[in-house]
Amino acid sequence: MKRLIPLVAAALLLCGCGSQGRADGPPTVPPHNLADNPALTALFDADQKARRDNRLDLRESMADAERLAEAKAMLERGEIRTGADYSRAAFIFQHGRETDDILKAHVLATAALAKGRKEAAWIAAASLDRYLQRTGRPQIYGTQYIQTAEETTRGAFDPDFMPDSVRRDSRVPPLAEQRAPPLVR
Repeated sequence: MKRLIPLVAAALLLCGCGSQGRADGPPTVPPHNLADNPALTALFDADQKARRDNRLDLRESMADAERLAEAKAMLERGEIRTGADYSRAAFIFQHGRETDDILKAHVLATAALAKGRKEAAWIAAASLDRYLQRTGRPQIYGTQYIQTAEETTRGAFDPDFMPDSVRRDSRVPPLAEQRAPPLVR
């Protein structure tokens, strides 16, 4: 049952994503010609640039928090609407410190997939793995690594939970191809 909590939360949130329900029928469908949010794109670009060298310092951690606060405000104001917006926001939320931020990253990635953004499959898998790690459960895709002074490891991981066919469809490499990134010194 605990494994279903993130998926149920995602389904419940998706019921209201980008639509306004009518009391007498199904939700209305939002227009498909919405433009991507350029301010969110700039936040995403800065988020990704900060991770190019795999070294995050205190200044970058503070910048992550600022980007997340801006993305949360955009989400509350309804300014995250397109599949690309949901996907970009998922990356920003995944880098949050709070467990709920990571769960929201997974939900946002799922919304991006629902809007046709197939490339959001990886962030959906990675955010679920990170959420599972943060809640003390083993990850299921094997996308998250923990770096200590001595080694880089996945931490708790259930490699038998998810078959390679699902890994492939989620844009995650098969187990045989997954390798820990090199230790950053």
